Formats: sequence, C-alpha cells, structure tokens
Amino acid sequence: MVAAGVQFGWALQLSLLTPYIQTLGIDHAMASFIWLCGPITGFVVQPCVGVWSDKCRSKYGRRRPFILAGCVLICAAVTLVGFSADLGYMLGDTTEHCSTYKGLRYRAAFIFIFGFWMLDLANNTVQGPARALLADLSGPDQCNSANAIFCSWMAVGNVLGFSAGASGNWHKWFPFLMTRACCEACGNLKAAFLIAVVFLLFCMAVTLYFAEEIPLEPKDAQQLSDSAPLLNGSRDDHDASSEQTNGGLSNGHADANHVSANSSADAGSNSNKDDVEAFNDGPGAVLVNILTSMRHLPPGMYSVLLVMALTWLSWFPFFLFDTDWMGREVYHGDPKGNASERKAYDDGVREGAFGLLLIHVGRPWDWLFPYRSIMPDDWCKIGLGNQQLHSVCLHVGYNNTKLDLL
Repeated sequence: MVAAGVQFGWALQLSLLTPYIQTLGIDHAMASFIWLCGPITGFVVQPCVGVWSDKCRSKYGRRRPFILAGCVLICAAVTLVGFSADLGYMLGDTTEHCSTYKGLRYRAAFIFIFGFWMLDLANNTVQGPARALLADLSGPDQCNSANAIFCSWMAVGNVLGFSAGASGNWHKWFPFLMTRACCEACGNLKAAFLIAVVFLLFCMAVTLYFAEEIPLEPKDAQQLSDSAPLLNGSRDDHDASSEQTNGGLSNGHADANHVSANSSADAGSNSNKDDVEAFNDGPGAVLVNILTSMRHLPPGMYSVLLVMALTWLSWFPFFLFDTDWMGREVYHGDPKGNASERKAYDDGVREGAFGLLLIHVGRPWDWLFPYRSIMPDDWCKIGLGNQQLHSVCLHVGYNNTKLDLL
C-alpha cells in the first residue's frame, strides 16, 4: 500500500513542479536540468539500498527500516519544496509581493532544488525495499498476484495525485497557506503536498503494521557477490562452495580433522570479516559489481535494456513539460507575465494535470494489464501469450497517448 502513497507524491511532482520552479525565477530552459536528480539518484541509490536492505539485521526486519526512513525523508522533502518561497522570504529574498515580483528568488530556488533532489533520493529509497518486501512476503507461488496488486496500488496513487494537481481550489479551502511570498499557485502546491504527506503516512503505517517480517539472523547472511543473482550458474557455484565448506560430503558432515582446520581458519578470519563486508557494501563497490556483472547477462537481456533505455528517452520529455506545454502553448500563458497571463498559465497547468488523470482513468488496460501475469494459461490456449498481450497493450496505449496530446 505504501506504493500508492509514493505515487501520489510522484504524480504531483510530475504535474506541478516544472511550472512552479519557473515562478521562483528559474529560466524555462534550466528547469530540465533540475530533473537530472531522478536518473542520478536512481542509478546510485536503488542498487545500494537494495544490497544494504538484503543484509540488514535490524530486529524490525530488512525492508521496513528503509521504508520508514524513506517515507520520513519524503515528508521532509515535500515540506521544503512546498514552503521554499516562504523560507526564502524569511532568509532574505525580496520583500515585494509575489504577484508583482518577476525576478529570481535565489534562496527560495536553492531550497526548492535541495528539496527536489532530496525527494527523488527518498522516492528511490522507498521503491526498492517496497518491492523487495512484497517478494519476501508473497513467496514464489504468489509473486505474480502480489505484483499485480502492487501495480494497482500504484495506479490508485497516480489517479489521486493527478486529481490533487488538477484542482485549483486548494488555496480557497486552506487560505492560511497563502502569504506575501506565496500566491494562489503556490498555495495550491502547498496544500496538495501536505495532503500527500498525510496520505503517505497513512499508507506507510498500514504497510509497516501488517507486513510481518522475520529479522535476518547473522547465520542466514550469504557471503555472495552482489551480482550473484544476475550471473548464470550462480546457484550451482554457491552449492558447490557449500559442499566444499561441509567437507565435501553431501550429507553435510565432515571428519574431525576438517572441522578442526575450519575452526582455526574461522578464528583467524573473524577479525577482518566485518571490514571486508563494509568495503564490499560501499556505494562504489556495489556499482562496480553491477557494471561488471552485465557482461554475464543472457543475450536477450541486452535487448530488454535497450528497449527500456529508448522508452525512457522518449517518455521523459513528456513527463517534464506536459503541463507546462498546456499552460504556454494551448492557453498562451506565461508564469512570469502579467496577471492575466499568469492566470492563463495556471489554468493550462491544471488542465494538463486533468489530462494526465484522464489518461490513467480512461484506459482500462492501466488497471487490468497488471493482472495479465496471473492468467497466462487461458491466453496461451488461444495463441496469445504474455509477450504478445504486452505488445498489444503498449501499442494501444501509445496511440491513445498521441491522440490525447493532439
């Protein structure tokens, strides 16, 4: 359920933050550079958090401490983003009213960018352990069903988030959020993010309360390479090493001489074992292991990686500037213009968020497609397998998105 809370904030981030950063005085062309935090933090944070959570020995479990820490960081980050204009005003930005000032507010922009990067770091901290927790609790027999439910919660979060972004009445319902440094658009952003915080905390509490993890014992930790799951034959190698450790006997028993030798070796290696583990779990070592393991991937995986790279290359510009494009090109507004131009721009941004809402609500495959993984047999009987169904859904979704944009 925590996935819905994260996606709620992510939907607000996609629909409102590119337009809002321009109201702080940052140029339109520079807004895209701020979004570099997503790929950079995703490339570094998710692999490291995944490895660290795999080996976490907290009494509360392996995944829940990271989910809790990530959600707390998200709450702090969205608070910084939403109140960046007020904090900048308190730290010495211009005292001119926000409705008339058009220049750059340096302190507010710095706080916004810091909170924005912190938000992406926190999102990536939660997403990996949340999916891993799902796999831990579901087991191999229920993985497909659990993943379908997880994707459905993500869809719920997207719908609620874009609905909050499309509403332009938050400043009327919470008028105390508007200040001299924060006008209507800023007040709407504040209120939407505060609601996102409440929703995220609720989802996090439900997830952490009902997800009963078994703490990882020291003896259960496997001394495998971080890239071992990606390598062919890693399980066989591990089994062979286990057999070697047990004295070469399949029943796990060893003679007295072998036990004595192993005991001496263990006594001599315990002193530097923790240092070696700490070194192997560092961010640099984790990334190096992942990159070096790519040469061992099956040939078909390279095609998957290429498709994913091209997909995100095409989708990311749409994510960044869809609502901004509506405000500028369709409604002919300007976030730095006069009062009527700013109002037209804000109306276009809200309509853009409403369009994103319609994309997620109006297409049934967004809700039904995750469940295709739990019903492959019936489709295969009529000659339509998972891959073919996946391709059809992507093709229809792509064409429908083009029509929405037109």
